[in-house]
Amino acid sequence: MLNSFIETMSKSESIFAEKEDGTKVNYYIFPEFEVHLNIIPAGTIQGWHMHNDIEEILIVNDGEIRVETIVDNKKKYKNCQKGELIRMNQSLHRILNLQNHEAAFSVFRFVPQGIDHREKIKNDKKSYTDDEVEAMLKRM
Repeated sequence: MLNSFIETMSKSESIFAEKEDGTKVNYYIFPEFEVHLNIIPAGTIQGWHMHNDIEEILIVNDGEIRVETIVDNKKKYKNCQKGELIRMNQSLHRILNLQNHEAAFSVFRFVPQGIDHREKIKNDKKSYTDDEVEAMLKRM
């Protein structure tokens, strides 16, 4: 029997912040992870930063952003397009929008546990037919 419900959070329930650089962020914070949606204005350069304990993953939703990082004592960059995913690891990094229009990206943040869960993630799905769902509904 199904015993969990889908959890939704509306934009009005998120924590909104507008950063000094003009980036608008909606934070959706949960006990084990955080998702935030960012709108970064044209020409914006966010400050250098790093995270010691969290994992940060970005997905570009619209436009193009540049991700800069330090590798072997040199500044490196990658221009990332809509649909690209960037795993930041514990790098020193910053995000830039060098375009003449705003860009949007989502950030997923969590505290990694150092355990490889790939098999569980790939295989943790149970499918149901319409008939099985109807039978469950009748039993409720």
